[in-house]
Formats: sequence, C-alpha cells, structure tokens
Amino acid sequence: MRSLLDTWLLFVVLLISGTAMATDSMQLWVTVDWEGLSLEEDNLQTMRSFREKFPYIPLLHLINPAYFIQPGVNRAQIGSHIRSTFLPHDTVGLHVHAMRSLVEHCGITFQARPSITDTPEDCAQASCGYTVSLEYAYSQQELTKLVACSSELMVTNGFQRPRHFRAGAWQSGPKLQAALEANRFKWDSSNIDANLLAGRWHQDSSMIRLLKALHPHSTPLEQPYALSIELMEYPDNAALADYTNTKELLQLFEQLLNAHKPVMVLGFHQESAADYLFHLERAIPHMEKLARQKNVRIEWMH
Repeated sequence: MRSLLDTWLLFVVLLISGTAMATDSMQLWVTVDWEGLSLEEDNLQTMRSFREKFPYIPLLHLINPAYFIQPGVNRAQIGSHIRSTFLPHDTVGLHVHAMRSLVEHCGITFQARPSITDTPEDCAQASCGYTVSLEYAYSQQELTKLVACSSELMVTNGFQRPRHFRAGAWQSGPKLQAALEANRFKWDSSNIDANLLAGRWHQDSSMIRLLKALHPHSTPLEQPYALSIELMEYPDNAALADYTNTKELLQLFEQLLNAHKPVMVLGFHQESAADYLFHLERAIPHMEKLARQKNVRIEWMH
C-alpha cells in the first residue's frame, strides 16, 4: 500500500513540476511597410544592419509596388535594392497607398479625398494620393481592381503573388475586406487602435477620426480573428516604430504578456528606418529578457 502511495505522490510531484516547467509561447510578427515613396541608401543600410544583428528574426515585407511605376526608374534596380534587405526566411506581402500614379496605372479614376490629413496634397509630386483613404475614397469594385493590379505588379517584378496585406494608414473597412477576399488574401493587418498614434496625431485630426470610425473597438490587447472563412485579421496591436519608442514597446509587450495574449504585431517603415528602427532594435533584447523571466518562449513569425 505504501509503495502505491509513494508512486502516486511521485507522479503528482512530477506532474506539478512539469506544469511549472512548461513554457508558454508568444508569437511576434515584425512587419515592414514599404510606402512606395523612396529607396534611400541610409534607410536600406539601417535595415541591413538590423538583419545582421537579429538574423533569426524574419520580416514580413509589405510592399507598395508604386516604386516600379515612377517615371524613368530601372525596375530591375528597384527590385535589387528592395531584396538587398531580405533574408531567406522573410515573407513578402502587399501594402497599398492610393497614389495617383498607381491608381491611374490600374485604370481607376483618381480621387483626392477624403484624406487622413487636413492639408491638400501637391499633385505635382509622385506621392500625390498617398494620404487618401482607400476605404472612403473608392468603391468595392475599384478596390478589388486596385488590389488585383497591385498584386500583378508585384508578380511581374519578380515577387511571389502576395497573400499578406496592410492598407495604407490602416484605412480598411468592409469594402477593402471584400476586395482582399476576392483576390484570395489570407492575412491582413489593417486594424489598429487609433490611440496608439496619439503621440504623432491630434485627437481631432482626420487620421484619428477616420481610424476611430473604421476600428472603433480596437485595443492594444486585440488578438487575431477571422474576417471570413479564408481571411484572418492580425491587428497591428503595437503600431510601428514611428509612433512608439523603446519604453512604450516594452510596456505594450508586458501588457500582452501579463494578459496572456499570445500575438503581438509590430514593425517599422522602410522610408524612415534610419530615424526610428532603433526604437525596435533597443527593445528586442529587453523583450527577450522579460519573456525568459516569465518562462515564455518568443516565436518570431513568418
């Protein structure tokens, strides 16, 4: 009898110990928004240096193909510049800002409003249309055509057909969602809590007002959910490095850890990597240390 009791007690101790030693996991997606505006060497070199420091972290490159249709560009050279920042375990997706050049290239009538800013754009510049809200400015049919055309531009310039997406300025709603479904996208990250941008945008700005209308219930704790049978939404629940700093990234990470939320989406813009990527670069070692302290394993996703 005592032998059976001892065996049972040993089993209980092992079970408890095993539970205590079990490691939870947290998925981190690091995204890069390629805006389609410029490919400056200082930004590209900053990205390459980041890759050398963290070669184990995959990046999800969300690329606006407007780079390839700027007047007089060498498309092969543009592609080479972009790929110079890649590692083999990276993924390429689509990012669309409704620049006039891209919209008209795709056979759609350009709309100048509504915009995320309160200042009219200079349409003598290649970036004209960059601030226009996709969801509010265009019909579902036009958005479906724009997404299809943009995807094809990626393919014709040597990239795989994208299945991941983020709307420019997170300007996504039911019409753009339907356009993504029609184009067989699997992953979207256009949902964001507007309050995460409050450090750069006033509460009464068009950017904040439009985002609050599009994503009224979003919070930094929001987790992935199904938009449809095939399309998943991965909310950008940690924004991008332009809108945060190292301390705020760590606070967001700790909030998610303490709330046992398993997914964090964060990232940066290629066009401003030289100015802001260091926020993320400095945060990563502290995030990894905090995860170890809490016995949580980080999975860098691709």
